[in-house]
Amino acid sequence: MGETISYTNLKILKKWNQNLRIFMILASVFFFLFMSSTGPVQANDFNKKGHDLNGYQSHEDNYGDYTFPGDHRGEEGNGATGGIAALLLVLANVTVLLSLILKGINKFFPVSQETRTSISEFNKRQKKYLRGMHYILNPIAICVAVVHYHLSSCRSILPDMALIIFLIIGVLGFLIKFKLSPAGIHKSVYGLHCSSITFFGLIILLAIGHA
Repeated sequence: MGETISYTNLKILKKWNQNLRIFMILASVFFFLFMSSTGPVQANDFNKKGHDLNGYQSHEDNYGDYTFPGDHRGEEGNGATGGIAALLLVLANVTVLLSLILKGINKFFPVSQETRTSISEFNKRQKKYLRGMHYILNPIAICVAVVHYHLSSCRSILPDMALIIFLIIGVLGFLIKFKLSPAGIHKSVYGLHCSSITFFGLIILLAIGHA
């Protein structure tokens, strides 16, 4: 019995190690890309605010590229892209949230077998009808989120982490949808993409980072 438990624990540990390696590799790639692009963006933001080399605000007229205190167009654009990205994220992942809730009811609530069967059937149907929206809107949401990131003047680490996780989930979903992941790591890729921990972690990071 002890050997069986040890073998099972070893298999679980190997699976989690494989999942962690995949996640860390993708996270490192996206982190490097963000670090490469953040420097020029911050430099441009600094210049657009009208600062000269000595740190004093310049007195360029309003025909220049500088941002004045009364000009809120950048803030409005940033808010608009953030709202659109959030709306698309919600609509694209309604099916995921529903599935997690229904599976949670079946797993943790004392319901009858007939109710469990009905819930499972409903979950299959909602996936069938909403999965297309999941495939289409998520890539659009990622693109809008990237635009929002570059327009945003906030450089808190939490939204950055959320966007990196969002990109990783999107890449993994792309690999699953088009069956591009190697056979040896397909289960790990699927597990990471469909993980409730990853999904709720993304939501928590977005909520706290934008609070």
